[in-house]
Amino acid sequence: MPSRTARRLVTGVFAVAIGALVVAPATDVRVVHAAGEERSSSGAVAAAAGIYEVLQRDGSGRPDQWMACGPIDYRINPRDEPTGLTAVVRRSMAAIGRQLGVRFRYAGRTSHTFGATTHARTPTIYLGFTKARSAVGVTFGWPGTIGLGGPVAEWRSTATGSSELITYGRVLLSTRFNGARYGSGQTWQALITHEVGHALNLTHRTSSSSVMYPSLTDRSPARFSAAEVRALKRVLRTAHCAPSGS
Repeated sequence: MPSRTARRLVTGVFAVAIGALVVAPATDVRVVHAAGEERSSSGAVAAAAGIYEVLQRDGSGRPDQWMACGPIDYRINPRDEPTGLTAVVRRSMAAIGRQLGVRFRYAGRTSHTFGATTHARTPTIYLGFTKARSAVGVTFGWPGTIGLGGPVAEWRSTATGSSELITYGRVLLSTRFNGARYGSGQTWQALITHEVGHALNLTHRTSSSSVMYPSLTDRSPARFSAAEVRALKRVLRTAHCAPSGS
């Protein structure tokens, strides 16, 4: 098996439209730490500009992928977590897994924070909460920003070439959000599903009937659309998962 000859963690910036209800999608496909920003609205909000696309691609234009031949772990940082939200996260992740044909495995608690760069060796999504009005350079509030999410990838080079693989995802949810727990609309399940979509490498979609619409509304779904499932299956590799350089 070829040995790893180089490893590089690429960092980027938040793609946020400050002072507006509309959040621009990431446009630099090389941005790796890109995060989507969610706002809650009780009415219709103008769609984000741009096209529905993955957040990041490698140098050849292929979407960066998760190794999903086995389970993708997820862990929850209990700091600021509202009572009972672990159950909501677990139920939401199970529903996402059923839609995508991928297993998400709850791996327990973590101290990992949204801005941390250390991560487990296995593919992992880290979920955390904040009660702060300002965190990781973003202002949270109600109504206002209620969630962030995005993937982190790294280059691995070998004698036969190089590839860019997503090594972990991160989600930060504001406890200032006070929606219902389950179902469609302005719910925790809809919010979690959206942010996990970002962590899996989806950017925003312009349709208000899509999970990845940039505002949470009374009509927000808690399940990915058929188009979103197709896009997610492009970034979840379920065959030939031996990573380059392993």
